[in-house]
Amino acid sequence: MTSPTPILAGAFVLAAAALLALRSAAFASRSMVKVRSNRRRPANTKTRG
Repeated sequence: MTSPTPILAGAFVLAAAALLALRSAAFASRSMVKVRSNRRRPANTKTRG
């Protein structure tokens, strides 16, 4: 009865860590996209002007 508890706790910790990693990766990708779009917009406006 004592062995399943640590296994479940470890699985829960791993799942939480995976969710945090996915969130951080998604946030990083969004920030990169924002930075790229911000860099491209001034260049496009300069060429148009």
